[in-house]
Amino acid sequence: MKVVHKVTFILVIATILVVQLYWMHGGGHVFKVFPSQFVFLATNDQPLGGVSSSTVEQSESEVVLRCKLAKSDAYPWPYCGVAIQLGETMQQGLNLKRYHTARLNIDFEQLDSDIAPTLRFYLRNYNPAYSSAEDEYTQKYNGLAYSPGVNQGVIDIPIANLQVLTWWLADNHIPIAYSAPEFTNVTKLELATGSGHFTGEYKMTIKSIEFVGNYIEGETLMLALLVFWVSLALVYSIVEIKRSHQLILQSHFRQDHLRKLNKELQEQNIQFAELANRDALTGAMNRHSIRGWLDEHFEGAPGQTKTLSVLYLDIDHFKTVNDKYGHAMGDDILREFTMVVLSMLSPSERLVRWGGEEFVVFCPGLNLAEAEELAGRIRHRVESHIWVHGDPMTTSIGVASRCNERTNAMLTRADEALYMAKRQGRNQVVTSAQFD
Repeated sequence: MKVVHKVTFILVIATILVVQLYWMHGGGHVFKVFPSQFVFLATNDQPLGGVSSSTVEQSESEVVLRCKLAKSDAYPWPYCGVAIQLGETMQQGLNLKRYHTARLNIDFEQLDSDIAPTLRFYLRNYNPAYSSAEDEYTQKYNGLAYSPGVNQGVIDIPIANLQVLTWWLADNHIPIAYSAPEFTNVTKLELATGSGHFTGEYKMTIKSIEFVGNYIEGETLMLALLVFWVSLALVYSIVEIKRSHQLILQSHFRQDHLRKLNKELQEQNIQFAELANRDALTGAMNRHSIRGWLDEHFEGAPGQTKTLSVLYLDIDHFKTVNDKYGHAMGDDILREFTMVVLSMLSPSERLVRWGGEEFVVFCPGLNLAEAEELAGRIRHRVESHIWVHGDPMTTSIGVASRCNERTNAMLTRADEALYMAKRQGRNQVVTSAQFD
């Protein structure tokens, strides 16, 4: 599996985990209305001409409202309740749009009757399009009525279930465009006795009020993930376009390099055609032709002391090149290897293709140390050369110098040194003196 496939797989898993975590815990953001942070005020119908009375007792853990509803001729709809100012001013409140649930733990009872009373829950929203700072009644009533009972625990009210009261819409002549519930600027939370309760004593115990919402909106999260994946796709496309462009440039470079190489080889082959006993593929001398040269110059009397050293070269991992790029590319590399090595040799030195990817360099007049130095330069040149197939290549070299022996014996020791170089990790020079 390619790296890009692994990264994509990991990102897909991460995206699934993010979505899963969002559905499990994304809606767990809680906003609590503490008595110590907000003002709880008792409300009743007295400002409208009624005679009901109410008081609030506030502690750190709860708020208790005690009220007495009474009828009057001036105002026939008695009520009492609690108003909680959520905003700093009447015009500036809280944006509760991202909250989906009002979690209320409230006990509400009528002390002089067994009937379970209802409670009205309002979120008042200020909007300058229809609200006036001088008239509190113009703040929208988003609300509903329910029966909290006593010791019933927490009751979750979906905020989406709150409705705008029709009498408020009619009294304030609200256009249809603003008739829907709004929670973007909630300035006040109100709890009031329900309709139909006209007389009696009531007790409301507010234990907790919480709003539960999302840390981030689902639409926002999905949009963010969409933008992320689209951006990732664009980045990947740009990288792939640049990579393809680079591959095209590399391909052109290799083609130009190969044409240049073939031209040089053709020019050399014209020269080699005039000579006999050359390797047909690389143009280097072959084993048959070198025998005559050795017999003529170095296979004299036993006491002859002409200095001769030999470098035994083998291209490292050449089989991998053939397997990966094919034998045609392998032949090109053998020709290129020949030219690279020849560029490092003097006119007196002879390069012989010994077989396959093995080559031998005969170095007249060089002792073992000088031959080792030449081998090191060749090894470095091969390693640093930019090859036609674009991958790096190395060579292992065994070095030996003739010591009162036949040339074959010297070649055998060089072959053993080459074997040692390969065993020690390749891409290095080993002389026969290192293990003689």
